Amino acid sequence: MNKIIALFVLVCSFVVLTSALKSPTSSNYEVISGDFKNLKVLPQNISKDSLMSLMQSYNTALGVKCNFCHSKDKAADDVHMKDVTRHMIQFTNQLNQKEFDPIGPQYQNAVSCAMCHRGTPKPIIAVKYFNENKKRK
Repeated sequence: MNKIIALFVLVCSFVVLTSALKSPTSSNYEVISGDFKNLKVLPQNISKDSLMSLMQSYNTALGVKCNFCHSKDKAADDVHMKDVTRHMIQFTNQLNQKEFDPIGPQYQNAVSCAMCHRGTPKPIIAVKYFNENKKRK
């Protein structure tokens, strides 16, 4: 009986350890290293770490995976959401520059994807949920 319990603990520990070691940015897609292609809004000289961190922040803010905006060929423009994302990046950058940069550096990047999306791909869902809960109080 003790051997079975020890084996069970060992297997569980292995599963927990291997899942903890997985990269939070891992996906079904291969991460391209080196020169990035087809960057239309983001800086051409962005580092791999910065780009991956930014992509992970989009994943978190919208509650999505990489394939929400990317196909297997990450440089391709064959997913409509990639165009939407580019537009939204420009939109938030313009809002931050026009409205928040003039009032001080402490407000740099005050507007972000998470501000409206709150973990959902469609911000209207978050707003609808907020309004419904507000009425109940």
